[in-house]
Amino acid sequence: MADYLVEVVNPKTSEERQVIVAVTELQLARAKRSPDWMAAIQDLARPLIPAGFMPMGCRVAAVH
Repeated sequence: MADYLVEVVNPKTSEERQVIVAVTELQLARAKRSPDWMAAIQDLARPLIPAGFMPMGCRVAAVH
């Protein structure tokens, strides 16, 4: 299992936050196989994203 940091923003207030999502090896393999692996990780983080926030493009990083 790996943790990924997803940066999100509230477009109305420009407030930025960070969400950490735990990704299984199978989910990571599926994400890496997709055309846009960062978007796939962001989709996995959607249930953790607060209301009114949306993922920022290309703002996904592995947490070490």
